[in-house]
Amino acid sequence: MKKKILGMLLGLFMMSQVHASVSLAPTRLEINADKQRGNYITTAIDVRGDSQKPMRFRAYTEYFTIDENGEMVMIEKSDDPYNISKKIKFVPSEFTVQPGKNQKFRINIAGLNQLPKGEHRAVIYLEDVNPKEYNLNTGRASVGAQLIVKTRMGVPVYIDKGVTRKGEIEEFTLEQTKEGFVSNIKVLSTGNTRIRYNAKIQLINGNKLVDEASLASNVIGQNSFIKKKEVVKFSKTPSGVYTARLVLTYTDQNNKKQVMKKETTVKIQGEM
Repeated sequence: MKKKILGMLLGLFMMSQVHASVSLAPTRLEINADKQRGNYITTAIDVRGDSQKPMRFRAYTEYFTIDENGEMVMIEKSDDPYNISKKIKFVPSEFTVQPGKNQKFRINIAGLNQLPKGEHRAVIYLEDVNPKEYNLNTGRASVGAQLIVKTRMGVPVYIDKGVTRKGEIEEFTLEQTKEGFVSNIKVLSTGNTRIRYNAKIQLINGNKLVDEASLASNVIGQNSFIKKKEVVKFSKTPSGVYTARLVLTYTDQNNKKQVMKKETTVKIQGEM
């Protein structure tokens, strides 16, 4: 009896490498349709292959949404008008990358004039057509196992048309626990496209900034929200009552920096 185990290495919007020797650039495509002169756009992705041997990739697309954790959710057979997966064409759709070399993978996206206002999405997958196979020792003479490792890399594609990017902090709390400080936030994207924000929390005593710590950056889908619970690492802070200020920054549709703030009170017991 022989068992097969399928292992898939998956690279999405924040990952530039599936393993050390295979990479893509850029790792996401963001296109403003309002600034395009024609009805289509042509761009490219640079693929750097394995340094040891040739790799052959095939390209295909899928549609996705963004959930309340800021994660991509793949959607099959969607008729959503913001699904651009069928508008993306590849030149070529299958290609070989020579050992340690770079290969430009060209992409054409047509029908920009027909898109409704809002954010349009798809992810371009590059998947190797010759997965690696490894025989595994199971410790039993009658049972063999084979590990199949298939490299798949994904590049999210966003096309904005007539968008408004706007955010709002709805909830913010900061608690002191036995393990340290824990923040809870809920942030809204009230426009018709995503918000990609950076965040930090400041501890303030009167008008004095006592300490600050960064939170993870995240993406919020259009007309949606994100809820996050996160451990916050401050420096040593003496006991007392502080104002905790959440500061989120993002870039709007005019490429201008926008700042959102919300405050709460936190009581620190014992030096943290």
